[in-house]
Amino acid sequence: MNQQSSSTAHPPHPHPAHPAGKRRSSRRLRRLIVWEWAVVLALLSGLGITLVVMSHGPDPRRDADALVGQMKAALAGRPLGDPLFGAYPVVSGAGTETMVAMSRVPPKVCVLAAWDLYRIGAISINGVTPQRVSAAKLVELCNDGEAATIVWSPK
Repeated sequence: MNQQSSSTAHPPHPHPAHPAGKRRSSRRLRRLIVWEWAVVLALLSGLGITLVVMSHGPDPRRDADALVGQMKAALAGRPLGDPLFGAYPVVSGAGTETMVAMSRVPPKVCVLAAWDLYRIGAISINGVTPQRVSAAKLVELCNDGEAATIVWSPK
């Protein structure tokens, strides 16, 4: 009566065997997670580089404020700093007919500066004096070419 039991026919393994399909899918899952993190890091790096590049670009608001300041200084006869956009403002006329002209003004700066100058006088952009000044009209006039010429007559 020496019967072998099923437990003695096959000695127990210290670690139960994992099905081959489960091992393969867990490796795929790990690779997929690593790949997803690599994509996320690449996108975040691109966003960071874009923000750095944009922060060092020209600031139209700052340039418009500098342009208005230079035109006012030229009108008052004060010394001017460095030329903006490669040119200085030109003052012509006298008394109530005094005009200050600035050429080579980029379109975005032109719109902002023209709006500020319009509040304190009359403006002409590229030889056109608008009857009614609106943001849309200023954009239209300032974008008529690569650069604009602004002529301002103070009140």
